[in-house]
Amino acid sequence: MDSIASRKESVIDEKQETNAVEDVNAYIVKADDRTFSQVANPFLVFAMMVFGASTLLFGFDNNVISPIAALEPFVRKYQGFNWSTGTYAFTARNQDLLFSLPLVGTIFGAWSASPIQRKFGRKWSVIGCYTVSIGGVFLQLFAKNLAMFVIGRTWNGVGYGCAMAISPLYLSEIVPASLRGRAVSSQNIFTVFSGVIATIVVNCTSTMDGDKSYMIPLAVQSALPIVLIPFTIMLPESPVWLVSQGKVEQARKNLRAIRGFSDAEVDEELSLIEESELREREIGKDAKFWELFDRQNLKRTVTASSLFSLNQISGIVLSTTYATIFLEQIGVGNPFQLTVAASCCQLAGAIIGPFVVDSAGRRPVALIGMTILTIIDFIAGGLAFAENGRHSFALAIAVLSFLFNVVWTASFYALSMLIPSEVANVRLRNHTMSYTVGWCQTTAVITTFAVPQITSAGAGNLGAKAYLIFGGCMVCILIFTFFMIPETKGLNFLQIDEMYELGVPAWKWRAKTIASDNQMIETGENEDEKESKQV
Repeated sequence: MDSIASRKESVIDEKQETNAVEDVNAYIVKADDRTFSQVANPFLVFAMMVFGASTLLFGFDNNVISPIAALEPFVRKYQGFNWSTGTYAFTARNQDLLFSLPLVGTIFGAWSASPIQRKFGRKWSVIGCYTVSIGGVFLQLFAKNLAMFVIGRTWNGVGYGCAMAISPLYLSEIVPASLRGRAVSSQNIFTVFSGVIATIVVNCTSTMDGDKSYMIPLAVQSALPIVLIPFTIMLPESPVWLVSQGKVEQARKNLRAIRGFSDAEVDEELSLIEESELREREIGKDAKFWELFDRQNLKRTVTASSLFSLNQISGIVLSTTYATIFLEQIGVGNPFQLTVAASCCQLAGAIIGPFVVDSAGRRPVALIGMTILTIIDFIAGGLAFAENGRHSFALAIAVLSFLFNVVWTASFYALSMLIPSEVANVRLRNHTMSYTVGWCQTTAVITTFAVPQITSAGAGNLGAKAYLIFGGCMVCILIFTFFMIPETKGLNFLQIDEMYELGVPAWKWRAKTIASDNQMIETGENEDEKESKQV
């Protein structure tokens, strides 16, 4: 009898829990159906723009170094004449020091982001990143030798690596799920826009004599964090983080400031945040970094960290980090002007990206975009064998690299920051984002170290033939994406958790609905009724 009574109580509890889930999901569906105009107000737009602008540091640094490293005054000061090429150009070894070693700083920055933001919040942690970045850029500006310059770049990398791990979390937490893809991926526009500005500035100063040709771009770079600090101070802290710290009233105040609807609806959303936080605490306190690799979390960790890391071996490094040097090697036109064109192509892709990932969905954008990138890699690599100094073939490779920039930024890169902010286990989101950026930069170190060794005249001398290597990598990435990257469009964090708990394969997420789907809820209720009758 006791056994039967306990089973009845269990069934009743399960039905109550199901009803609670229905109530929560009813609100979620209502919230997710809102358009941007219904939830936005000027302060939300301002917060999204300012926090999204934190990636300006990475974009400028990543794009300014390639044209600067091709400037003769810069090479004269930090290396001297290269006897292997008969020009003023950095050796493969010094290219590795300039391009790959500083990325080690971004790894430390990314891995330090989790404990820092857990203690100080999203906003003040990013302000701290800006302060660190200022010191690094000033050290580059007044470096006396190559060693000092590389240390300055590494120091700066710590700052922007930490900011890169924090900003997607803030953006995903201040908007409803229906707008999350657009909000997180829109920061790519800032990244690429700052890269365009960097290449334009260097193009304008490339004809100047002396140190001014490279010191002016570095001065512009040093101004970015100084400008961003006062604007960031004005922003509200993430309501999600405030709730996690027990500061519910402050969370309500901040949420009200960035919402365009009534107090009652704000309270509903806050209740949902509190329920999510309560669920996290029930699961366990003080989430540890190594829990990312537990059996129940490993798949989500691999999925979250994959795209941001794998995009480094797609071939994009040839048309971004090494763009000016690469274009100079294949001998097509003015490399500084072409680098500006390459950056503008990336900007076009960055503008397209936020719209396609929210309209077409994550998986279609990933699979179609990566297929196109694979084809471009193989065609460009094949043309390199037939080039033999022909200007038309070199121009075709340059055009393909520009097309690559557009597609890569609109698809691969647009998803790289979005996917980890969505599929991460809620209680491990801080750790997941830190691991994702850190692992990405580790891959970037390896890639940027390897490229000069396989493309430079003083080393492997493959030039544009290296695209074939990246094409092979893209085939593997396509296979991985099909089996591992799910469709998360329109799903909230609770729904994504349930998908993983149910073990739904990544390629079936679009067809499979969960708690918010009426049919699935009805099926669950019928099963409860059957069990109740059996009892």
